Amino acid sequence: MRTRPTQSVVVLNASFEPLGIVPVSRALVFLIRERAVIVDAIPGRTLRSADTEFPFPRVVQFREMIRVPYRYGQVSWSRRGLLQRDNHECAYCGKRASTVDHIQPRSRGGRDIWLNTVAACVRCNGRKADRTPEEAGMPLRFQPGIVTSRDTFVLAIAETGADMTVLGLA
Repeated sequence: MRTRPTQSVVVLNASFEPLGIVPVSRALVFLIRERAVIVDAIPGRTLRSADTEFPFPRVVQFREMIRVPYRYGQVSWSRRGLLQRDNHECAYCGKRASTVDHIQPRSRGGRDIWLNTVAACVRCNGRKADRTPEEAGMPLRFQPGIVTSRDTFVLAIAETGADMTVLGLA
Protein backbone atom coordinates (compact mmCIF):
# COMPACT_ATOMS: atom_id res chain seq x y z
CA MET A 1 0.00 0.00 0.00
CA ARG A 2 1.41 3.36 -0.97
CA THR A 3 1.06 6.14 1.58
CA ARG A 4 -0.01 9.58 0.44
CA PRO A 5 2.45 12.30 1.52
CA THR A 6 0.80 14.45 4.14
CA GLN A 7 1.07 18.16 4.69
CA SER A 8 -0.45 17.95 8.16
CA VAL A 9 1.13 16.76 11.40
CA VAL A 10 -0.60 15.36 14.48
CA VAL A 11 0.49 17.10 17.71
CA LEU A 12 0.48 15.18 20.99
CA ASN A 13 0.79 16.40 24.55
CA ALA A 14 3.62 15.03 26.70
CA SER A 15 1.08 12.44 27.95
CA PHE A 16 0.43 11.26 24.34
CA GLU A 17 -3.02 12.89 24.37
CA PRO A 18 -3.84 14.19 20.85
CA LEU A 19 -4.00 18.00 20.88
CA GLY A 20 -4.54 18.89 17.26
CA ILE A 21 -3.42 18.82 13.66
CA VAL A 22 -1.07 21.52 12.38
CA PRO A 23 0.65 22.33 9.08
CA VAL A 24 4.14 20.89 8.60
CA SER A 25 5.62 24.40 8.84
CA ARG A 26 4.20 24.85 12.36
CA ALA A 27 5.48 21.45 13.44
CA LEU A 28 8.91 22.42 12.12
CA VAL A 29 8.86 25.50 14.38
CA PHE A 30 8.13 23.25 17.39
CA LEU A 31 11.09 21.04 16.43
CA ILE A 32 13.52 23.91 15.80
CA ARG A 33 12.65 25.51 19.14
CA GLU A 34 13.03 22.08 20.76
CA ARG A 35 9.52 22.22 22.19
CA ALA A 36 8.63 18.89 20.55
CA VAL A 37 10.14 15.61 19.37
CA ILE A 38 9.20 13.44 16.39
CA VAL A 39 7.20 10.33 17.30
CA ASP A 40 6.37 9.09 13.77
CA ALA A 41 7.94 10.16 10.46
CA ILE A 42 7.57 9.40 6.76
CA PRO A 43 10.46 7.10 5.75
CA GLY A 44 12.84 8.56 3.20
CA ARG A 45 11.54 12.14 3.39
CA THR A 46 13.25 15.00 5.18
CA LEU A 47 12.66 18.66 6.02
CA ARG A 48 15.46 21.18 6.07
CA SER A 49 15.65 24.35 8.12
CA ALA A 50 18.48 26.89 7.90
CA ASP A 51 21.03 24.65 9.64
CA THR A 52 19.25 21.39 10.55
CA GLU A 53 17.64 18.49 8.73
CA PHE A 54 14.68 16.61 10.23
CA PRO A 55 12.79 13.48 9.19
CA PHE A 56 9.43 14.48 7.66
CA PRO A 57 7.07 14.23 10.68
CA ARG A 58 3.63 12.66 10.80
CA VAL A 59 3.36 12.93 14.60
CA VAL A 60 5.20 15.20 17.04
CA GLN A 61 4.99 15.23 20.83
CA PHE A 62 5.51 18.20 23.13
CA ARG A 63 8.30 17.74 25.67
CA GLU A 64 6.25 19.46 28.42
CA MET A 65 2.57 19.19 29.26
CA ILE A 66 0.29 21.76 27.67
CA ARG A 67 -2.83 22.54 29.71
CA VAL A 68 -5.94 22.20 27.55
CA PRO A 69 -9.49 22.61 28.87
CA TYR A 70 -11.87 19.72 28.19
CA ARG A 71 -13.39 20.34 24.78
CA TYR A 72 -15.02 17.19 23.44
CA GLY A 73 -18.67 18.14 23.01
CA GLN A 74 -21.40 17.15 20.61
CA VAL A 75 -21.00 18.20 16.96
CA SER A 76 -23.89 19.91 15.18
CA TRP A 77 -25.96 17.53 13.06
CA SER A 78 -25.33 17.56 9.32
CA ARG A 79 -26.27 15.30 6.43
CA ARG A 80 -22.62 14.88 5.49
CA GLY A 81 -21.65 14.06 9.08
CA LEU A 82 -24.48 11.53 9.33
CA LEU A 83 -23.39 9.70 6.18
CA GLN A 84 -19.80 9.64 7.47
CA ARG A 85 -20.93 8.39 10.90
CA ASP A 86 -22.78 5.48 9.27
CA ASN A 87 -19.93 4.88 6.79
CA HIS A 88 -22.36 5.37 3.87
CA GLU A 89 -24.03 2.04 4.77
CA CYS A 90 -27.78 1.61 4.83
CA ALA A 91 -29.02 1.07 8.39
CA TYR A 92 -31.63 -1.39 7.09
CA CYS A 93 -29.95 -3.55 4.41
CA GLY A 94 -26.23 -2.67 4.54
CA LYS A 95 -25.95 -1.51 0.92
CA ARG A 96 -24.48 1.84 -0.16
CA ALA A 97 -26.48 4.69 1.41
CA SER A 98 -26.98 8.13 -0.10
CA THR A 99 -30.06 9.41 1.73
CA VAL A 100 -31.01 10.33 5.29
CA ASP A 101 -33.90 8.50 6.96
CA HIS A 102 -35.70 9.74 10.05
CA ILE A 103 -36.52 7.01 12.56
CA GLN A 104 -39.41 9.12 13.88
CA PRO A 105 -40.67 10.63 10.59
CA ARG A 106 -40.54 14.40 10.24
CA SER A 107 -44.26 14.43 9.49
CA ARG A 108 -44.78 13.13 13.04
CA GLY A 109 -42.46 15.62 14.71
CA GLY A 110 -39.13 13.84 14.12
CA ARG A 111 -36.19 16.21 14.00
CA ASP A 112 -32.76 16.34 12.34
CA ILE A 113 -30.76 15.08 15.33
CA TRP A 114 -28.13 12.36 15.67
CA LEU A 115 -30.35 9.89 17.55
CA ASN A 116 -33.30 10.21 15.14
CA THR A 117 -31.50 9.83 11.81
CA VAL A 118 -29.67 7.06 9.98
CA ALA A 119 -28.17 6.65 6.53
CA ALA A 120 -30.35 4.67 4.11
CA CYS A 121 -30.26 3.54 0.51
CA VAL A 122 -32.89 5.02 -1.80
CA ARG A 123 -34.80 1.71 -1.96
CA CYS A 124 -35.09 1.22 1.81
CA ASN A 125 -35.88 4.89 2.42
CA GLY A 126 -38.77 4.71 -0.06
CA ARG A 127 -39.97 1.36 1.31
CA LYS A 128 -40.03 2.64 4.91
CA ALA A 129 -41.73 5.83 3.74
CA ASP A 130 -43.59 7.76 6.43
CA ARG A 131 -43.50 5.02 9.09
CA THR A 132 -41.30 4.03 12.00
CA PRO A 133 -38.98 1.05 11.49
CA GLU A 134 -41.28 -1.11 13.65
CA GLU A 135 -44.38 -0.17 11.62
CA ALA A 136 -42.54 -0.90 8.37
CA GLY A 137 -41.11 -4.21 9.66
CA MET A 138 -37.58 -2.96 8.97
CA PRO A 139 -35.35 -3.39 12.03
CA LEU A 140 -32.22 -1.23 12.29
CA ARG A 141 -28.91 -3.06 11.92
CA PHE A 142 -27.37 -0.68 14.51
CA GLN A 143 -28.54 2.01 16.88
CA PRO A 144 -27.66 5.59 15.91
CA GLY A 145 -25.22 7.46 18.14
CA ILE A 146 -24.24 11.04 18.88
CA VAL A 147 -21.11 12.34 17.14
CA THR A 148 -18.61 14.24 19.29
CA SER A 149 -15.73 16.47 18.29
CA ARG A 150 -13.38 13.71 19.53
CA ASP A 151 -14.88 11.34 16.93
CA THR A 152 -14.26 13.83 14.13
CA PHE A 153 -10.76 14.50 15.48
CA VAL A 154 -9.88 10.80 15.39
CA LEU A 155 -11.07 10.62 11.76
CA ALA A 156 -8.94 13.66 10.87
CA ILE A 157 -5.90 12.03 12.49
CA ALA A 158 -6.51 8.86 10.47
CA GLU A 159 -6.54 10.93 7.26
CA THR A 160 -3.02 12.23 7.99
CA GLY A 161 -1.66 8.69 7.66
CA ALA A 162 -0.32 8.68 11.23
CA ASP A 163 0.21 5.30 12.89
CA MET A 164 -2.91 4.97 15.07
CA THR A 165 -1.26 2.33 17.30
CA VAL A 166 1.47 4.84 18.22
CA LEU A 167 -1.30 7.21 19.31
CA GLY A 168 -3.18 4.55 21.27
CA LEU A 169 -6.30 5.08 19.12
CA ALA A 170 -6.35 1.79 17.20
